[in-house]
Amino acid sequence: MFTNNSRTNIFDASEIGKFLYDIRYVILLYIIGDFLTTFHAINSGLGFEENGFLSVLIVNYGIWSLLLVKIVILGVVFWAYHSIRSSSGSTMLWTLSKTGISLLGLVLVVNNLLVTWAKFSLFEYIGSL
Repeated sequence: MFTNNSRTNIFDASEIGKFLYDIRYVILLYIIGDFLTTFHAINSGLGFEENGFLSVLIVNYGIWSLLLVKIVILGVVFWAYHSIRSSSGSTMLWTLSKTGISLLGLVLVVNNLLVTWAKFSLFEYIGSL
């Protein structure tokens, strides 16, 4: 059985508006914050991309490919948002998902700022333990 939410048009402007408002911290931290701090670190020569896949993508297609990857991830998050809301009706799974992505974005931004200002990476430190 489907709930009433599954019958709504997922590309309805009000549905997209609700989604964008709901993920405002994901957009601020994971999308914009991580992209801008990574962009600055790479362009200033103070840092590099540690993720092997993203590093190859950036080398081959430029830094803007990172933003494209983030937009694709945003599409996956929208799909998850719609799927979770229409199938279970439970807000706890969605709340945990968006909070987890926001916290990941915060960690990435903090790490990028540490690399840029203090020449110290949390991920390199954790990897050396």
